[in-house]
Amino acid sequence: MLYKHWKKIALTLTALFWASCSETNEEGVLYGCPPNGCYDEPESSDSNNDESSSSETSGVQSSSSEEKVSSSSEAAKPESSSSETSEAASSSSEMTEESSSSELSGESSSSEVTCVPLDSSVAYFYDDYIADVKKMWKEEQAKHDAVKKIDSIQQTLAETPMCLENLRDELDRFIALYGAPVVIDSAVESCSDGTIKPNEEYAKFLKMKEEWEANLPALEEELKKVYEDKMKEIEERINKCLNSSNDEIDK
Repeated sequence: MLYKHWKKIALTLTALFWASCSETNEEGVLYGCPPNGCYDEPESSDSNNDESSSSETSGVQSSSSEEKVSSSSEAAKPESSSSETSEAASSSSEMTEESSSSELSGESSSSEVTCVPLDSSVAYFYDDYIADVKKMWKEEQAKHDAVKKIDSIQQTLAETPMCLENLRDELDRFIALYGAPVVIDSAVESCSDGTIKPNEEYAKFLKMKEEWEANLPALEEELKKVYEDKMKEIEERINKCLNSSNDEIDK
């Protein structure tokens, strides 16, 4: 008989079991489902709040990180811009320096003075600027003047002594000392700045001439003494000749 009604007994027990699970009891249930039921408990609001705040915090942190990244990239941009600006300024400075150096080289090349020789020449005698030659010519001048003096004496004598004639012949010898002149071709040059200047050879001659003229006063005094000494020597010889001639006439 129990076999015939086992299904009903099982259903009844199941119903009782489920009914007992729906009741609320302050004491802890030692079997079956917990007082809140056997269904899945929804997550608590605290948990939801924690997750929400965690999500919000991570969002804030993510947002803060994004802001930091954005700020650092924005901060990096001015540095990059500053670097580009400094490079551009450096390039501009180099171009300016190159342009300035080009202008300076152009100005120096354009301001360079060029000179061309003119069709001019200067001639001079080198011996005119040698002191020893000047002294020799003073001695020759004294001899020439002594010849004139002998000629004037002979006019007063009835007979010219032989020694006097010999002395005259000795003093009346002509000595040619001058050679060919020194010629400086294209002595002066015309320059692009409007000036005219001597060439190198003519400049040396002008310097020598300047030094010669500076020493000329002292040389003139020396030449005067040379002439006087030579004339004195010739006069002594003339007088000696005349005295010896008078002695022979007296004898």
